[in-house]
Amino acid sequence: MTPLEESERLKDDVEFAAWPTKPVPVTIPGPGVFEAFGWLVGVIITHLVATAIVVVVVALMVVGMSGDPQLVRDPQRLQQAVNQHIGLVMGGDQFLFVIAVLLAVGLRLAIPADPLDPSAGLLVRLVNRLGQLKVQLPHLLTILAIVIPVSVSCGQLFVVANRLWRSMLEAVPGLPDVQTIQEVNVLSTLADSLSLPGLVFVLAVLPAIGEELVFRGVIGRGLVARCGVVRGVFVTSLLFAVAHLHPAHQVSVFPLGVLLHVIYLATRSILAPVLLHFLVNGWAAVLAKASVSMQDPGKGNELLTGDELMAWYVLLPAVLASLGAVIFFWRSRIEFREPCGSWWWPAYRSVECPSRPAESTRLKPPRTLVAAFCVALLCFYVAAGWEIYRLADGG
Repeated sequence: MTPLEESERLKDDVEFAAWPTKPVPVTIPGPGVFEAFGWLVGVIITHLVATAIVVVVVALMVVGMSGDPQLVRDPQRLQQAVNQHIGLVMGGDQFLFVIAVLLAVGLRLAIPADPLDPSAGLLVRLVNRLGQLKVQLPHLLTILAIVIPVSVSCGQLFVVANRLWRSMLEAVPGLPDVQTIQEVNVLSTLADSLSLPGLVFVLAVLPAIGEELVFRGVIGRGLVARCGVVRGVFVTSLLFAVAHLHPAHQVSVFPLGVLLHVIYLATRSILAPVLLHFLVNGWAAVLAKASVSMQDPGKGNELLTGDELMAWYVLLPAVLASLGAVIFFWRSRIEFREPCGSWWWPAYRSVECPSRPAESTRLKPPRTLVAAFCVALLCFYVAAGWEIYRLADGG
């Protein structure tokens, strides 16, 4: 090859190397909006089917234990007998729901292979797509600190929404009167029929696992990746609220859904929203049990039952602390740095860890934000403590 031919070949190689390469196609994970709606319908249908199965089993058990074959022919007596086992009915419903969720979520998240790491096994893909990082200590302490103010904020929102709904029922008699487990009379009946560990298991443990896997792990994963953080969190929280059926309950759990999802994205761990969901529901279970067991309902019962509006100086810092928690978690979220020092930015927002080497780093929120958040928390606990002391003292 002559020197002229060699130079022409090198020139062709350089031009070929400069050609734009075809970008690697990015597959946005599901579900999309339509599939997310299908998951919502599936959640409602699963609860209905599970409840029907458990009611039949409990009814057969009651008939067998009573030894009265005439009980089957008396629907009113049978209904009363089943109502006496309401804790078993709700526990069975939640247990069957969690079993169905574990199977469905496992199949939905583990089966699609990872195009960037096709050798990863089913369990590895499942855990990574759900969020596998450990919850860091600052995030963990914050979750523990916001349980009560968040519970108070959402509980008071339920009180207001429930009063409005009752007014609408009186004005428009044709509206369906749907009961919710958060209503005082239903919650008291359940608390009276179960021990405290049983009540926490039914109201807190099982719902936290089942609902977070569905709404944060599957529905939220797809909607945030496809629609962005703001719209994805909003639509996911809206579907989370709709799943609770009762209008007042829907209004009260929507902001909780937003906080749960922000915590999920910030910590990149499914355990974080499961923990907060468990603690919020567990706190409600403890208060319901304490309210049922109170000998004198006149002292501090308003704060326990949650059916009355609280003083503004308790509610205001609770709301501010809850809003501050959303901002704090997002501004202190976990991101990844590559060995070269640059940030790793995926094609879409998710909780997954990168397939290539990268170090997780918690962002540092502004000091003014941290200070304001801590002041709101402190004001709430001081005000709540004073209100409890005042009511207990008969003031």
